[in-house]
Amino acid sequence: MRGFVFDNLEHVMCACLLFARLGDLVTTYLATPTLELETNPIARRLGWKFGVAGLLVCLLPYWSLDAAMVVFVASLLASAGNAGRVWLTRALGEQRQMELLLEAASRSQAWQAYAGVAASAGFIALTGSALMFFYPSPEENWGFWFGLGIVGYGLVIAIYGALWVRRLFRQASSAASVAPSRAT
Repeated sequence: MRGFVFDNLEHVMCACLLFARLGDLVTTYLATPTLELETNPIARRLGWKFGVAGLLVCLLPYWSLDAAMVVFVASLLASAGNAGRVWLTRALGEQRQMELLLEAASRSQAWQAYAGVAASAGFIALTGSALMFFYPSPEENWGFWFGLGIVGYGLVIAIYGALWVRRLFRQASSAASVAPSRAT
């Protein structure tokens, strides 16, 4: 089996990457069918056609196996992150979950949410960095590229997470300024 995989590595990685990207797409759909809770602003703006077009990234191994490995690892981690949130959205619905997030934003300070995003992204990136440290030679083994995929996912979490927090707190702030005040 191992011989077959390495003899056909580009094709196998294409299939693996397709599986990982489909995993990200399907878990995103299950977690946020209308994309209201999507943290990637590009995906939220361009919609599901963008997500489906993103499946073409499975052709990446025919250009660069190293880049394909990075995207493969990051896509698996994105799928895992999405899958962990599916149950809550399915139980409450997107609208109710968004209402809860906006309520939390209105009761807290943005720096607290940014700190949580930064800590999460930092620990993820640190994990990948450790893997890259222990497997420093990209020419000798795949450990470096797995690590780079984990670091890349950490960076995506940092960027999209920060943008999501910004969006959430802006919405909470504008909702609070529009809400009628109650006299006591």
